[in-house]
Amino acid sequence: MAMEYRLRFWGVRGTVTTPGQTTVRYGGNTSCLSVATGENEHLVLDCGTGMRLLGTSRGAQPAPHVYHVFLSHYHLDHILGIPFFPPLYDRRTTITFHGPESGGREVKEILQNFMKPPYFPVTLADAPATVRYETLGRPVRVGGLTISAIAVNHPDGCVAYRLENGERRVVYATDHEHGRKETDQALVDFTAGAEHLIYDAMYLETEYEELRRGWGHSTWYAAVRTARDARVGNLVLFHHNPDHTDAELEKILELSRKEMPATELATEGMELTF
Repeated sequence: MAMEYRLRFWGVRGTVTTPGQTTVRYGGNTSCLSVATGENEHLVLDCGTGMRLLGTSRGAQPAPHVYHVFLSHYHLDHILGIPFFPPLYDRRTTITFHGPESGGREVKEILQNFMKPPYFPVTLADAPATVRYETLGRPVRVGGLTISAIAVNHPDGCVAYRLENGERRVVYATDHEHGRKETDQALVDFTAGAEHLIYDAMYLETEYEELRRGWGHSTWYAAVRTARDARVGNLVLFHHNPDHTDAELEKILELSRKEMPATELATEGMELTF
């Protein structure tokens, strides 16, 4: 019998961090999730500013730790936490970054060119931790989980991930713009029957239609439609717009639940079991 895992949210916002009184309920850090796959082994999804919180958490110290980090893409809100991740500066730590190619460049080149002077005083190549890099290809096994990826629609490329624990599945589909029929259907097929779908719900329909077509993000209604088509058990609205307050997010949740009652808002500190 498969063991139960807990996927924790450390950052749930998109584009840029949003500290302040109007975002405190759901959180202002950018995308980062993790699941403990062993006593000192962790699977991490994206490296937004929430990654710093993961690195300072009680479960991340003090012992030799292994991190398997899966990056959806390389826009700043998904990698900005890397230089501020305390385990990166611990020689006992081993970190493997898994990510897609982008613009003909592989994950090692992209990340090493990001974390270096004059952008940051310490280079990723010189970090004390043991750092490894793997370009996505076949499914990857981490602990008792199998991780698969599929391309979604976003500028400069992006992938969605599926975490499989036996028959139980979670799909992480951040930074996807609906509207390409073949890509949307492939994502539905990839997600079919999942326990949880974590989906980009950046915009209201009016925001998307008036200005933001082609920006690489989706709407709460497209999230609901994808979840229903894929027959998922639970929809988690994610990658919250930095301009949406907590009160505005709750209005989106109310609208979403009229279409799909099993919907919730991604919140810093929440956990999903699978």
